[in-house]
Amino acid sequence: ESGKQILKKPLSHPKGVMTAVFSQDGRYILTGCEDGLARLWDTVSGAELRRFHGHTSGIWQVSLSQNQRYMLSASRDQTVRLWEVATGRELCRLISFRDGSWAVVDKEGRFDASNGGDVRGLHWVVGNETIELHQLKERYYEPGLLSKLFGFNQELLRNVVALRNVALYPALKLKEPTIENPTLEIYLTNRGGGIGKLTISINGKEVSADARGKTTDPEDPISFGLKNQPYLIPGKDNVIEVRAFNAEGYLSSRGVAVAYQPPGEAPIDKPTLWAILAGVSQYEGEDIKLRYAAKDAEAMATALTLGAKRLFGAEKVQITLLSTEPKNFPTRANIKQAFEKVCTAKPWDILVVYLAGHGVALGDTYYYLTQEARSTNLTDPDIRELVAISSDDLVKWIKKSPALKQVMVLDTCAAGAAARKLVEPRNISSDQIRAIERLKDRTGFHVLMGSAADAVSYEATQYEQGLLTYALLQGMRGAALREKEYVDVNRLFQHAADAVPDLATHIGGVHRPVIAAPKGTSFDIGQLNAEDRQQIPLAQSKPILLPPVLLNGELFHDDLNLTDKLRRQLREDSYAAMRGTPRRMSAVYLDADQLTGAIRPSGTYRVEGNNVKVNLVLVKDGTKLSEVQVQGSQTDLRVLIENLVEAIFQAVE
Repeated sequence: ESGKQILKKPLSHPKGVMTAVFSQDGRYILTGCEDGLARLWDTVSGAELRRFHGHTSGIWQVSLSQNQRYMLSASRDQTVRLWEVATGRELCRLISFRDGSWAVVDKEGRFDASNGGDVRGLHWVVGNETIELHQLKERYYEPGLLSKLFGFNQELLRNVVALRNVALYPALKLKEPTIENPTLEIYLTNRGGGIGKLTISINGKEVSADARGKTTDPEDPISFGLKNQPYLIPGKDNVIEVRAFNAEGYLSSRGVAVAYQPPGEAPIDKPTLWAILAGVSQYEGEDIKLRYAAKDAEAMATALTLGAKRLFGAEKVQITLLSTEPKNFPTRANIKQAFEKVCTAKPWDILVVYLAGHGVALGDTYYYLTQEARSTNLTDPDIRELVAISSDDLVKWIKKSPALKQVMVLDTCAAGAAARKLVEPRNISSDQIRAIERLKDRTGFHVLMGSAADAVSYEATQYEQGLLTYALLQGMRGAALREKEYVDVNRLFQHAADAVPDLATHIGGVHRPVIAAPKGTSFDIGQLNAEDRQQIPLAQSKPILLPPVLLNGELFHDDLNLTDKLRRQLREDSYAAMRGTPRRMSAVYLDADQLTGAIRPSGTYRVEGNNVKVNLVLVKDGTKLSEVQVQGSQTDLRVLIENLVEAIFQAVE
């Protein structure tokens, strides 16, 4: 007996039962046994209904979901497995390690894991070969796998060929370079899976996407010259890593690395901080304009300049801001030119890239919309070439810069989801995560991505700043400084990832930002004393104002169209304020149907001859805050609307 649950007939169960639980309605009992099997039983008849095969050792704990659709089992084989009760099918395995890393793997080979899929110690065995998770990343990495299996995430799983017969990557051997012969020689041997691309990285940054060249025989030795390579630091050991892929391109070898110290003296001067910041608020298409992106880029440029000057010296700061000035508009050409400028950087320098505005994911490719964009529709490849920068473009441009310490912040809206309600929770899409992970893996970038579902949720903030940028500035203001003054990349990113959900507790469509960073690496990008921190622009919290509703109290409809006129004026004043006009607004206007904690003006008006009397009530979460009364002339509604706006802001203030 378990509470009110009674087993009405003994079970014909084998010996060695380690655990047992009843279903919530008392109709079933689930057991786990020494033989590695979980069994489902009928409590009335005592009959065995289903067996769950898969564990290789005894099961010491089982659990049924409340709706009896899923079952979890934990075994001495060091795995927890999720099962579909109705079929007995294993959905996935959950593995955790003492260092806090974890992985979720399904039968087809799809996986999700901590640190972007780079989990050491978990592998498949093919013959005498061990294959780690990250080697399968090109095809089988599935961010959010567990939530998709449970149905919490409505994204479809990618179709993959089940990982059964593995086509192995080629065997890889290297002949190390020397001072006399600064050439890396690479030897490949086909092991049944063919020979695919061959990637070469220097100090974690991909310098060749495929070093095979035009060799006629894929097993001919491949030479890669290191003389005058701009990515090498003289007088220090540089790590050169080579990876070989199978012919299909989904499975890579583990990196084979050699150390090489080029001639010359190690640099003794301080690094230069190069930064490219772009914020697009005013697009060619009016329907996709934003309020905060340009302002956010300007604020980040100020904070980075202050920190870099203090840490490296004013002469060691090279910052390009592409925002509102005509000569520095964030066009595709200007952004590309900014990347060309950093080609003169040194390997020991630091590169920071910050992009704010609209972002779109198509497949596994991420696109940042430039100022020329007229819409978020990028299905036409010719349009993409003109108005967007892809993650592949970023990889290509970044690879031209020798700077090895690199940081990227993407504070963008994932455009295309605007038809959904604001209050629906959403996550960054798997395609975007895969795109950013690929960018990180190929460039060595520390990437922080905050991608609100649409323009509304991006701007649903009482701070007049994008929430990700606000959290970063907050961290640099003192909330995330190492030793109370140093801007450490990992520490700053983690603060932003933790802070954004707290800042957005009342906003749907905003989620925890995603961090993609090379494992075990971090560095400082600035130093800020008390005086510097006071100069970092951080907006003060303001109430959020929702679209007003007005009706003619006698006709019960808006015959003067005051609702549209008032909404339009609030919207125009809001965008004008963000463009730096003298007028300051006491509230942030947001085009959204509903939002917890926001203020809704609504009311009625009466027409008496030429006179219009408006009575508005300001309500927050069902509670009346104040009342506004304004009169005006029916022949000059423009003045009436302006007076209404002024009265609303005074009441909110």
